Parts: sequence; C-alpha cells; structure tokens
Amino acid sequence: MNKEINKSYPDTSKSLPIAMLRAREAMMLSFRPVLAKHGFTEQQWRVLRVLGEKGDSDAGQVAFDACILAPSLSRIIGKLEKDQYISRFVDAKDGRRVNLSLTNSGKEILNKIAPDVELIYNAIQKRYGEEKLSTLIDILGEVSEWRGR
Repeated sequence: MNKEINKSYPDTSKSLPIAMLRAREAMMLSFRPVLAKHGFTEQQWRVLRVLGEKGDSDAGQVAFDACILAPSLSRIIGKLEKDQYISRFVDAKDGRRVNLSLTNSGKEILNKIAPDVELIYNAIQKRYGEEKLSTLIDILGEVSEWRGR
C-alpha cells in the first residue's frame, strides 16, 4: 500500500536541522584530519578547547559548553586524564562537584595544534568573508538559544 504522506513541513533540502547538520559535516571535513593527526576526536578537542578558553571549570559546565552529553564526557575525561592533558579535582566549596583543569601538557598540545586550526579558520573566513561569517555565527547563536520556545 503506497499511501500519500500529508506533510506540512519542508523538504529535506529546506529543513533547518538537516541544513545545520550538513553544514557541520562540511566544516568538520577540514578539521578531522588535523585532529586525527594529533590523536584527538572531535569531542576530546572540544573539551580541551573549552578548558583552554575558560580555565578550570565544573565538569557539567564543560559538558554544556563543549556540546557533549554527560555520559560521553565521563569517558572523554578518563581518556584525557590518562593521557595527562587534563586533571580533575573536587571543588573546595562543593564536595559534590568535580572540576577539570588543563595540565601543562594540555596547554602545550593546544598551542601545538593552534596553527593548523588557525589555517582552517582563515580559509573559511577567506571563502565567506568576515562579515558574513560573523552574521552566521550570531544567527546560529540565536537559534541555539531557542529551545522550542
């Protein structure tokens, strides 16, 4: 039985979630080889970047900022800690909270990878222009705050 589907949503070529996933995948095609060359997954890299940018942080906040689910973060923390890129410690004010910190090795690897990543960002900016890219990032920030409201 081949029933017609009554749809009131856009074709996949005009779907915002699918367009965002396609754009993400297109961007990551440039970044993955650099990360792989240094032995990192995308998720591990995001954790390192967040800690490099924000400093010592609560694990829950790192999960949020790095767009990683908490169960995945636990595994990632274990690997990065084993490789001595991060350390974890109990929050002095709240013993239930685990904080994360970059080690010197973590800072060194961020600095080592930074030039390769900067080349990719420069190529993206050259292709789309600073103004267009800035507008895109602003719009995506607004979209990510929507939360179905």
